[in-house]
Amino acid sequence: MLKVYCDTGGYAKELRLLVKEGLVELCQFKYENRSKIQSGAVPSDLRYSNRAQYTYDDLRADRFLSNVTGDDVRSALRASKFQEISAIVGPQKRVDAQHLDSAYMSNCRVFLTSDFDDIASKRGELGPLLWLNIFLVVPEWEKFLAFVHSQ
Repeated sequence: MLKVYCDTGGYAKELRLLVKEGLVELCQFKYENRSKIQSGAVPSDLRYSNRAQYTYDDLRADRFLSNVTGDDVRSALRASKFQEISAIVGPQKRVDAQHLDSAYMSNCRVFLTSDFDDIASKRGELGPLLWLNIFLVVPEWEKFLAFVHSQ
């Protein structure tokens, strides 16, 4: 099953069918907004100022976060590429860097986004660094589907 990270604008309702068919597993760490994605991801560079969009009940129900251990997080954080990502997307785009790093540390193969300027336009640098295939959710939907079916 292909592990797919959706940033805040990367979710499309059509993904539900791919999940139901067992082709993809979706994940996201909710740095900005609440979403319909039910599986979390390893958090990246969390600070006290972050206002992660989880309730206590969300954390207990999350298939990933409810089972993660301190050792899991420490291991993933050692693999973090947050600094390298920030150098590419720019330090002012911290949340974008967090989403990308979470995808990397969660072993995702695909990153779906609606952000052309800060993420998709830099996929030539980000993709090889993070071993991610980055797709714009709407204009590149057919390319994304072709990739899913090729796996």
